[in-house]
Amino acid sequence: MKIPRPEAQEEHSKEGKLIREVVFGIQDGIVTVIGVIAGVSVLGSKGIILLSAAAALLGETISMTLGGYLSTKSQNEFYEQELRKEREHLEKFPEWERKEVREFYAAKGFRGRELGSIVKIITSDKERWLETMRAEEFGFPKEPDKPVVVGAIIGLASVAGGILPIIPFLFPFVTAQSGVVAAVAITLVSLFAAGAARTYVTRKNWFISGFEMMLIGVVAAAATYAIGKLSQF
Repeated sequence: MKIPRPEAQEEHSKEGKLIREVVFGIQDGIVTVIGVIAGVSVLGSKGIILLSAAAALLGETISMTLGGYLSTKSQNEFYEQELRKEREHLEKFPEWERKEVREFYAAKGFRGRELGSIVKIITSDKERWLETMRAEEFGFPKEPDKPVVVGAIIGLASVAGGILPIIPFLFPFVTAQSGVVAAVAITLVSLFAAGAARTYVTRKNWFISGFEMMLIGVVAAAATYAIGKLSQF
């Protein structure tokens, strides 16, 4: 029997770490732009639709990029602060922290001398001890996400998604009405494809995942179109 190589498993895991940012960026970019297109389509002007969609894409990309950067940076700062406090606790309250380590591994089924040996080995080295508390007590990742990388990925994914509904309006022979129809069609197909594609990592049902993302776009477009219609009265 052929045993899969660990390297292949590790590569797959790294891909999975990016799927959240990519899906979030693509979905938000598409939904935001198609929402604007649907909302201003009631005006019947191709130029206004194109300008509004482009402005929305620019604003959304900047917002998503900075938002991804700042949220990840804040999260990492929180991790660092909690680990600093935990390091202080190891110095000031070692018996209490040692008791917590014992409880962690007792819950995993270790007993007697075996449990005592594990606790002794872990608590004999402060860095190893802190690392155990990071994983067992807080569940923080060993390698936090890089704010610049997360922000860039979300921003680029947002551009990739948001530009799709705009494409029909770039052709001179496309009218405002036909452009909106084409933009909606592209949006639905793109959202479904993006949702289905994420199952490469999540291993969920591709049709349900694709339909879920597509439904979000339908709701957003319908809501903004309704608001645009109401504004005419």
